[in-house]
Amino acid sequence: MKRILFVVMSVFLLAGCPSMLPQQPPVPVEPVTPTEPVEPTAPIEPPIEVVPTPPKITSINWSSAIQPLIREMAVTDDLVAGKLLVVDNIKNNSGGNIQAVNGTNTIIQSVNQISALQTVPYAQMMSARKALGLSGEDSLGLRSAAIGLARYLKADYILFSTVDGKKDNRVINMQLMSVSTGEILWNGRNKVE
Repeated sequence: MKRILFVVMSVFLLAGCPSMLPQQPPVPVEPVTPTEPVEPTAPIEPPIEVVPTPPKITSINWSSAIQPLIREMAVTDDLVAGKLLVVDNIKNNSGGNIQAVNGTNTIIQSVNQISALQTVPYAQMMSARKALGLSGEDSLGLRSAAIGLARYLKADYILFSTVDGKKDNRVINMQLMSVSTGEILWNGRNKVE
């Protein structure tokens, strides 16, 4: 009952409050006399962006650096003719820009021409990398990832290559490993020009 009485009194109290706000006088409007027409300003042009110069890529004679190493690798006693070889992309540790893809292709061509090993076809390698979630262009920096890829491809050997040194003193290092044992079967090193 008290609640009802409270609600009724609240209604009367609120009904008695003035609901109109005091009115303010309107703002006086002053007439403006027209002046001379203003010429439109020229549109502001965005600043011209300068395209950065691409980094200079060093041209390397990959054949002269790689073929002697592949010849040396081909006469290793532990290699069995006809076995399958995975060629990892060349890893560039030289700090400069080199055409590593061309170097990797030269390694594959040299292995196919000079040694008795068979390289994994490019399409098969790319589909295996995709299946394992590995990037197609990256070097397999971790030996475990590379050996996992080689096992997935049922390869017998894997060949790692890195380019070290600075601009005028680059060296390519190659390392052949057995996939089944992880044993390093051969190491080679040659100057890159």
